[in-house]
Amino acid sequence: MAIKATTTYEEALQRLKEIVRKLEQKEVKIDELSETVIEAKELVDFCRKKLDKTEEDIKKIIDPEDLATDTEE
Repeated sequence: MAIKATTTYEEALQRLKEIVRKLEQKEVKIDELSETVIEAKELVDFCRKKLDKTEEDIKKIIDPEDLATDTEE
């Protein structure tokens, strides 16, 4: 799965779960292993960025003044 601008968190997470399942079931051929691990890392990074951005957005919504104070320090 190539990550696109339209890729959602849920799509990336589903693909990551699929990769983990295949790895656990030893369904990934050795010739595909490197590419599969690279894809998994890209998906993990994508999901982490989405979660960090969402957390930041929620903090801004809940207490925008607190966020402004944090940036001034």
